[in-house]
Amino acid sequence: MPEQPDPLEILGLDPDATAPDPTPGPAGARPRHAAPGAGRRWYRRPPVIALGLVLVVLIGAGWWLRTQIDPGSPGDPVAFTIAKGATTSDVGRSLEQQGIITSATVFGWYLRVTGGGPFQAGEYDGLRRNSSMGSVVQVLEKGPAPPRTVSFLVREGLWLSETRALILETFPEITPTALDGVLASTHPSLQPAGSTNLEGFLFPAKYEVAQTDVGNAQKIVDQMIAAFDRVSAEEGLPSASTKLAGAAGRVTVTPYQALIVASLIESEAKVPEDRPKIARVIYNRMARGEMLGIDASVLYALQQRKSTLTNSDLRVDSPYNTRLRNGLPPTPINSPGQESIHAALNPADGDWLYYVLTDSDGHHYFTSSAADFQRAVADAKARGIF
Repeated sequence: MPEQPDPLEILGLDPDATAPDPTPGPAGARPRHAAPGAGRRWYRRPPVIALGLVLVVLIGAGWWLRTQIDPGSPGDPVAFTIAKGATTSDVGRSLEQQGIITSATVFGWYLRVTGGGPFQAGEYDGLRRNSSMGSVVQVLEKGPAPPRTVSFLVREGLWLSETRALILETFPEITPTALDGVLASTHPSLQPAGSTNLEGFLFPAKYEVAQTDVGNAQKIVDQMIAAFDRVSAEEGLPSASTKLAGAAGRVTVTPYQALIVASLIESEAKVPEDRPKIARVIYNRMARGEMLGIDASVLYALQQRKSTLTNSDLRVDSPYNTRLRNGLPPTPINSPGQESIHAALNPADGDWLYYVLTDSDGHHYFTSSAADFQRAVADAKARGIF
């Protein structure tokens, strides 16, 4: 049988080398030699090699883990949505499927170590492919982006018919039939019993309608009425009868009638300081049982926007024609803003019964004399005011 080589010889080591005697001898004495074959160290090498292999594995695993947590430069933006009821594990899988993170499993470990989750449902902006897990958690912890909206502006003084047309134009997903059904079946708290007329209740404001609601007529109308309710409560409209006690003489002004007055003010006033004065003229005429003679109500009866009224227009047979009928029209004639509602509930002090436009800026002249009123009208016409 051939002789087996010594493993130390293969590695280039002296198989007869001995380790020094750990026991010190006398000074200057020569070291003693161990017996042949004693002190060989080849059997100590395998643990060192194994340790090296472990270190290599650990370094490799650490490098791999680091590249999983932070793979490098982020890529393209990715729209990401967390569904309602999704668990943290569900979120991790979705992130991996969309290439935002490298591994859902590592992401789960990362969250257990660093903290994070559960995350809110919704749509998220700011996520990119190949992102670090730390940056992903930062975005998710901020919560979803606000819902994308459609802006919708309703100006003061619009008729209900005009607001209806504006809704249909802004939201083509809503059909006229669906909108009309909502308008007829929605009943604000201050609407008279049995009424289906929302004139005056669709509050003028700028609205942001969520994309998810652009085809929902009920939600849009409810949003407008909720705005009206907030302003109504703030101004004290539900307590109008108490606030206006005596303002119209013996006539008790209900909240709905105060809203009608606000709509008349909205049509007539051109500058803020005139609003409470116009309110006073209306209440003074109501107290005297006189016709209001407000042309804006005639225009509402005609459902026409024009600058001048013909004699035929002024004779239109309508409960809204305040040149022929005593008292207030049966409903508001537009959607009044907060300033007009405030003026209707807080009329100025004065005995005025008339007002006439006196300059191109929109100021009115107020008087309690019919003769003075006629003089002011003639003067305004002579100056080309109207």
